Amino acid sequence: MQETNLYRSNSPKETEKIGNEISKSIQFGTSIFLIGDLASGKTTFTKGFAEGLGFKSKVQSPTFPILNEYSYKDKFIYHFDLYRLKSVSEFLEIGGLEYLSNKNGICLIEWPKLINNLDFEKKIEIHFKHIKEDKREIKLSL
Repeated sequence: MQETNLYRSNSPKETEKIGNEISKSIQFGTSIFLIGDLASGKTTFTKGFAEGLGFKSKVQSPTFPILNEYSYKDKFIYHFDLYRLKSVSEFLEIGGLEYLSNKNGICLIEWPKLINNLDFEKKIEIHFKHIKEDKREIKLSL
């Protein structure tokens, strides 16, 4: 049975706080699909998520580099943005499977549709819906 949690955010700070809260219940070795339109709060959520796990690095959008990697002690966050990739083979060429299989890492993946058919040991989907201005609906599906 799939568990769903629904959150509502009225500001970027609240979206970060939700990310911070959710991070505490996620195991390393998990891949998280961040699903939502442009400017729906995916990167803002990731900032709070990283902070909740003790990461001190400044989280930035991975739109142009495709992957931003953050480390803290012996743990990692891999923040992907697959929007500009055209095929699964491009994901594989950048070492995508190695990142997904790292048990000391959590992969947060924006625009994950491209790799949806890959086999994931632990996968969570978080859907972001832009309601209006700063209002967001964030739905976590376990």
